[in-house]
Amino acid sequence: MKTLTIIQPAHPGLLTEITTILAERNLNISDIDASIADGQAVITLSVESSGKAFQLLSDAGYRVIAARYILLRINNRPGELARLSRRLSHQNIDIRSIHIISKKGDNGIVALESADHDRAREILSALLV
Repeated sequence: MKTLTIIQPAHPGLLTEITTILAERNLNISDIDASIADGQAVITLSVESSGKAFQLLSDAGYRVIAARYILLRINNRPGELARLSRRLSHQNIDIRSIHIISKKGDNGIVALESADHDRAREILSALLV
């Protein structure tokens, strides 16, 4: 899964601008998170055709960063994120970001971005969704 992060000075209507650009090209947003810190808006979204969305938003003057995430199924219990991060840290692989996508019963799905995508996939292959 590829995720786009937009970092812009915060202003009223910023989210409207971004979502309108995507809607006008019929690109569906499957997940979005927005926050403001020190006057900067940080908007993270998953969208179909992420390459096209990246180009559209970049051409419109937005600062866009693309990240590759791997989806992992983990047990939904205390300590599982620590266990997961420990497996990568023991291999000297930094986790850049991690997001809990869903939790149902005994299982959860997380999206993880690492400093070494291919090695992380190899190390965590048994957990891949």
